[in-house]
Amino acid sequence: MVVNDLFLTPTAVAFADLFLPAAMSPERDMQRVWWVPLRGMKKVCQYGECKSDDTIVTEIGKRLHPENFPWNNDQEWTDNILRTETPGYDGGYHELVERDIWVYPDFQYYKYEKGLLRADGQPGFSTPSGRIELWNTVFSLWGYDPLPDWAEPSNSPYSSPELYEKYPFVLTTGARHIEFFHSEHRQPELTSRELYPDPCFEMNPKSAADLDIKEGDWCWLENHRGRCRQKLRINPTLDDRVVRADHGWWFPEKDAAEPSLYGVFDSNINNLLPQCENGVTGYGAPYKNQLCKVYKCTEENSKEMPSICVSTKDGYSKAMDESNGDVKVGAIYNG
Repeated sequence: MVVNDLFLTPTAVAFADLFLPAAMSPERDMQRVWWVPLRGMKKVCQYGECKSDDTIVTEIGKRLHPENFPWNNDQEWTDNILRTETPGYDGGYHELVERDIWVYPDFQYYKYEKGLLRADGQPGFSTPSGRIELWNTVFSLWGYDPLPDWAEPSNSPYSSPELYEKYPFVLTTGARHIEFFHSEHRQPELTSRELYPDPCFEMNPKSAADLDIKEGDWCWLENHRGRCRQKLRINPTLDDRVVRADHGWWFPEKDAAEPSLYGVFDSNINNLLPQCENGVTGYGAPYKNQLCKVYKCTEENSKEMPSICVSTKDGYSKAMDESNGDVKVGAIYNG
């Protein structure tokens, strides 16, 4: 197992046999290809023995299938991409980084009328019928319902009323914040953490008052799969039946070694989510329709954190199995 990353992460510590530090943007020659405009990035520094992921892929590729890797470095690879995959630009890497303007694509309106959306050059959209398909012909061919349909979540106030009695809030996860990009930029010395230092969940003020918790309190979010802790933020726009939680949290300032793993499970909302539960087509995941309960963190109920439980004791599910499903809150993370 090889991990190539900008930072030493919980995944690298837990699984990697070999860790390769990746070069950051100032340490690599490349074209900036995400969104527009097209523009070049020029290497200006080198830290230690870091290599770009482009260089690593090239070196591995030349050993496995050299015929598919005619370039020798990042600049030549970029030249190849610009020649083969960048219509409207006829230069190479050096021309791109030396240009004093950025390269924008040739914008076209009404592409469907001009045959610019289909491989056969015919007018229409890139569907089998050439039309906007409210009835999905591909789904029909694959044996799926060609029309959109509604399925009640597996855990909801309606599909699992007994569970709802124990966990009376609908949990939605994956809340986004401008300070972070998924799990990136959690290092405490970064401005992102200065602006948003702790993982947070949101509740309606009435719901918080009913539970006798207030803004800034550390609380446990828990259901039958596991629990994690986050800080409360009051949000009057939320329905009083809903809890909205952050995702992507880990703590680079904590101990890297097991069982801590940078505290990756302590505030990880994924502890409460199922795995491999999708729609019939394989799409769709239940990130926004689980159930949970909320209660305040105390010294007593926080003696053992989720990271220790998950990494050394097989987690919440093991505790549930060993007790025939009768696990009390104070015992869940005490083995």
